Amino acid sequence: MSHSMRTRALAAAVVLAASLTGLTACGDSGGTTVTTKDAKVKVDKDKVTVQTSEGTATIGQGLPDGFPKGDIPLLDEKVVNGVKGADGGPFAWSVVMTSARPIDDLSKQVTQAFGAAGYTAARANELGDVSIHQFTNATYDVGVTIARTGDGVTITYLVKNKS
Repeated sequence: MSHSMRTRALAAAVVLAASLTGLTACGDSGGTTVTTKDAKVKVDKDKVTVQTSEGTATIGQGLPDGFPKGDIPLLDEKVVNGVKGADGGPFAWSVVMTSARPIDDLSKQVTQAFGAAGYTAARANELGDVSIHQFTNATYDVGVTIARTGDGVTITYLVKNKS
């Protein structure tokens, strides 16, 4: 399996596991482990761990372990889940939030917040109900996607350490 295929396998497993975190909040399960061809997914009461040949990622409620909240300007919106990425994986941390605010307002606030924090805007694309931003500074590359999902808006931050 090529590196990009393994990276996609880890990313797909993380997305699947992140969708399971809502289930873990409701139950008193002692834990469940599911093993597939590409990944081992362990669901505990408050977190999901995904292990692949690319490494291990942990998904939980709230901000992920070690998230540099003083360095990454997050919107003041509801955090759905956070992911601590695998070492050397496609990202170090991910945060998913929801909002009822308009995409344009959220996009403007994200751009202003990253500018005020000393980031350079690398790219921004507006595609209908999706707004995609990339920011960079000496330490991090950050991608922010803001998208209409059903009745609300989902905001996803992907943070990568610079080598």
